[in-house]
Amino acid sequence: MNPAHSTALAHVLAAPWQQRRNGQGLRGLLLVLALCGTAPGVLYTASLFCEPPTADRLRFGAVLCVTIGVGAIVLVGWAMLVGNLLQQNHPTFARLVPGHVGKLRAALLAAWAALVLFAAAGPGFLLDAPAAWACAAAACLALFAAMLRWPLLWLSLGIVPFVGWRLATWSGRDALFGALNAQWRREDWLVTAIVITAGAVALVLLIRGGGNRHLAGLERRARLNAEGALPACDAGLATGTLAGCWRGTSSVVTRPYAWWFRRQVASADSPVMSRLLLGLGPAVHWTTRIGDSLWAWVFGGAMCAAGAWLAGPEIRGTILAWAAFGLLTGMSTPALQALPRLGRTAREQALLALLPGVPHGARLNRWLGWQMSLPLFWSTLCGLVMARALNGVADAVEPGVVDRATGGMSIALMAALLPQLAWQWRRWSRLRASSAVDMTLPVLSEILLAMLALIVHTATGASYLVLGAGFTAVSLAYCAWRWWRMGTEPTALPAGRLRPGA
Repeated sequence: MNPAHSTALAHVLAAPWQQRRNGQGLRGLLLVLALCGTAPGVLYTASLFCEPPTADRLRFGAVLCVTIGVGAIVLVGWAMLVGNLLQQNHPTFARLVPGHVGKLRAALLAAWAALVLFAAAGPGFLLDAPAAWACAAAACLALFAAMLRWPLLWLSLGIVPFVGWRLATWSGRDALFGALNAQWRREDWLVTAIVITAGAVALVLLIRGGGNRHLAGLERRARLNAEGALPACDAGLATGTLAGCWRGTSSVVTRPYAWWFRRQVASADSPVMSRLLLGLGPAVHWTTRIGDSLWAWVFGGAMCAAGAWLAGPEIRGTILAWAAFGLLTGMSTPALQALPRLGRTAREQALLALLPGVPHGARLNRWLGWQMSLPLFWSTLCGLVMARALNGVADAVEPGVVDRATGGMSIALMAALLPQLAWQWRRWSRLRASSAVDMTLPVLSEILLAMLALIVHTATGASYLVLGAGFTAVSLAYCAWRWWRMGTEPTALPAGRLRPGA
């Protein structure tokens, strides 16, 4: 390989790390590592002081947490890389810079190949199935990258329960699985080669060449971004929530914000703080959270009804249980992911901060913390109520289906939602710009905290209500500490003005 080409390839691969280090800092990455290491560390430490049967379960839970944590870290790093390469894939650069598209494609393929080899050489050889792990890693990473490039692909996951149910109830499933297993044993490397080839082709297609469709897509994305209708994880860094995909294709969710905006501007005596909150943008405004809740009722009910009608009585309880799980994550996630986007309205904030009657210093800092917390509390409460109702109906249709379908995660996740209030009390003047890690971190913390609650409940029998109350108490203590610290911090607006590199 040409040394100059190798150096350029290394620079492309290092760009996500440099962007993170120079633009947003490394705290988010360190927090991801800490979250992934906390649960297994706590479980393994607890196993040292328990009876042998309980200790074995705790050690198994620790190994499971380590495995899931490593997988989460790999996915976060892959999302950072793909998102950064999609940002570099600007149509102007693709047209005018010689070899630009080729270098981006080569970097993406090199990183993908390294991760596939890591899966085959690590867990693949440990479990004596290197080809199976390589095949699975190649397919999953390529599919995940495609979903980051085309967020509407996340909607295709809705057919998975129906396909799984059809396979589970099909009389010929044993013969089919037996034939596939026999074919795999005979031609495992051929199947792996086919999957790897298809994954490589898909990754090459992710990087566009700067044509008219490429330019039109960039302009459409910029227009949606200006309207506030783009998902919180823009620039190809989607995290997979259906609410985000919907906001990326339509501005219907922001219509309550537009109505309230016109109402406040038309009134000469509207409160100054209401106007200030409107200036922060629709992503963080309470009207958007109310719109999310209303559309969740409408579309969630329609999807549950359609799924129950299509699937038949045997799987209705399972569909309702998974719908409840989706509501739990989908309702609170947009409010958490919207917070880093405050930096996008920094110019408007600088002007709005000059309005007569706008407070400064501690009063403004604490006011902003409350304004960010109340929409999250509303979204979380709506999600809990709707999920609890769906779980009740699911258990009425098929007793015990909630625990069987989700492995207990649906109930455990309820204990992990309210503690996420801690994310809403930040150092506003040093708030980092939105990035893949900042968007993924709240979702990851929800899942990891829910896993910790599930494992502790399984090992000790502690009630989820007690665990949720304990997690929430710790979170509220942190919020109280931040409320006190905000009294001596620089004024909140414009958000992010004092961050490194701003």
